Amino acid sequence: MVVSTPHGSTAYNYAAGGPVVSPSAEAVVITPVAPMAGIGRSVVLGRDDRITLTVAPESAPVAIDVDGTVAGQLGAGDVLRAQLRAGAGQVVRLAAGEHASRSRVKLSLLDVPLRRDQLLELVPAHLREEGLERLRREGLGT
Repeated sequence: MVVSTPHGSTAYNYAAGGPVVSPSAEAVVITPVAPMAGIGRSVVLGRDDRITLTVAPESAPVAIDVDGTVAGQLGAGDVLRAQLRAGAGQVVRLAAGEHASRSRVKLSLLDVPLRRDQLLELVPAHLREEGLERLRREGLGT
């Protein structure tokens, strides 16, 4: 199950087939990831609704992830309760150009605090040797 706020509705919720919810809505969306029986569609709840999810008695342990980070585990019969909490998070909006610039920097490894020789150490030894050998053959290596 994916439980999301309107701001989170464009991430895992959307990828699981759930709706995109306006950020101005005070709602919670529950979307089943792999429904086998029962409701196979998303459910949109109001801000005052309480959510109670119970792990089936015959279930294996269930991982709880919050924004892609493991936050805990529930066992058979355990209960997870959730509800919308107003003002729990803040959204930062960047100018379009600044956002694109920051994304390029992150993707280009410019923010990795490693020197070039340290980056080479991350490459497995056999691949590093094959690459150096190829450079030598082509007259580019030292």
